[in-house]
Amino acid sequence: MIPVLHDMRAWFFLVVGLAMLVFICAVAGLGTVVRPVRWSERKGHGY
Repeated sequence: MIPVLHDMRAWFFLVVGLAMLVFICAVAGLGTVVRPVRWSERKGHGY
């Protein structure tokens, strides 16, 4: 019989690890796309 708690813990860490990887990739991708736009907007609006 497989211990349910250990299995859930393993799945939890797996899902969290994958989510963190996806989140980091998304932030990096959005940062490269959005950064020039934000800088131009700040300079244009005077922030």
